[in-house]
Amino acid sequence: MLHEEKEMPSIVRKSLDHSYDVIRMKTKKKKRNVIWRKLAVAACCFVIAGGVFTNKHVRANINKLFNFNDKGIERAVDEGFTQKSNSTATDKGITVALDHYFADTNKLGFSFQLVFEDTSIFKKKVKEVSFDYRLKNGDGEYIMESIPDTKPLKSKNMYMSKVEDKNPSIDGKNGKVQYDVVFESNQGAIPKLTDAVLEIESVKVFYENDERKEIDGTWNLPISDKTKEEKKVKFEYEAVKTSPHLELVSAKANPTSLNIAFSIDEIIEDENEFIDMKVVGNKGNKYTSSDGYSTDVKEGKMVIYANFPVTSYDKMENVTLKTRNFGEIKLKKK
Repeated sequence: MLHEEKEMPSIVRKSLDHSYDVIRMKTKKKKRNVIWRKLAVAACCFVIAGGVFTNKHVRANINKLFNFNDKGIERAVDEGFTQKSNSTATDKGITVALDHYFADTNKLGFSFQLVFEDTSIFKKKVKEVSFDYRLKNGDGEYIMESIPDTKPLKSKNMYMSKVEDKNPSIDGKNGKVQYDVVFESNQGAIPKLTDAVLEIESVKVFYENDERKEIDGTWNLPISDKTKEEKKVKFEYEAVKTSPHLELVSAKANPTSLNIAFSIDEIIEDENEFIDMKVVGNKGNKYTSSDGYSTDVKEGKMVIYANFPVTSYDKMENVTLKTRNFGEIKLKKK
């Protein structure tokens, strides 16, 4: 079942277009648990440029990584799936360091540390700090773009279905901030990161009195190719029993989540039809989709895509996908 709508940090463009055809992240918007009707055109992108971050004190005070109440991500973090980074860049008196990150085909996360030389920025009560930024892969394709409407998109491809971010720590006295963000692809379509760069164009500071300060600059943070993508545990499931109206497209377990795509033999107009679908594990444990699902229409059938907080580390031999009105699909590990 979807989580209740709650306020998300205003620092990232999170207004996800109601047409479900375009994703653009907007500032000062609530997190919305939307159901994506189409795998459509606009891009979400990140980019990273580099250097070596040497502030050991900041690193020693990092809060718990990627604490978004996502059991799948928590399991991946506990298993050591996150990757340490030394990428750092300084401009306009602000040092931005990529401290940790993770990536699989379903989810992508970054944890940043920021140090402001000018601590007077924090004289007023700061509630949020974030970026305008893009993620560019080594082939030049932008995988994610978190930018305002005033800046042009550089890609027409869409990979991300939702974004969630937060500031686990804002230390105004010392001018230090932690910023964590997680992106998710309901379609399990995040490309492998190769020679990727996180390109930060602006640092945004939001105050409790609703004022905002924006510092434009260039902070490019390269992402090491030595990720744990190749070393991770991953596997697929196959259907062993399926209800008449359902057909399994794919079921792939990754470190952060289980991605399932299935089709039904009719087009459903009710966008809430599958919000309560769940995966039942070996011991009867129930897992609901992380935050909604996406749909597409192919050859007269509706295809549903969703991530569930069952990770490849759980190594479940058998699981069952259950829907409200269309039956279930029993799966076994290949």
